[in-house]
Amino acid sequence: MSEPTTNILALIAGGDLAGLQAALGAGGDAQVRDRWGVTALMHGAARGHLEIVDLLLEHGADAAQTSHAGNSALMAAVARGHLDVAARLLDAGCDAAHQNKWGLSAYDWAVWPSNSAETVNLLQARAG
Repeated sequence: MSEPTTNILALIAGGDLAGLQAALGAGGDAQVRDRWGVTALMHGAARGHLEIVDLLLEHGADAAQTSHAGNSALMAAVARGHLDVAARLLDAGCDAAHQNKWGLSAYDWAVWPSNSAETVNLLQARAG
């Protein structure tokens, strides 16, 4: 992996939007994964970084990709109550009905945060 690519996950963890823009502009891979197959987009979604999620999508991150366990960026966002990120991911093509290897969907993950009713309502409103 190139230096811009290996640095992307650290930049996302630190919420460094400017650094991420520079790394992607220098050829960094917006679809980089960690050892569990968790994508850069999933890391951004889990942290609720809407601007980072938007930037990754603009640079080709695939909203439909899943981790080795079958988890999606949408699952990561709704599990932590990041509704703005979840809405953006749904707009980008995430499937609310997708199930991971344990049969859990974003609906199942949505009941964990304190605003679970609002999260479930968002998923139901966008269900295809």
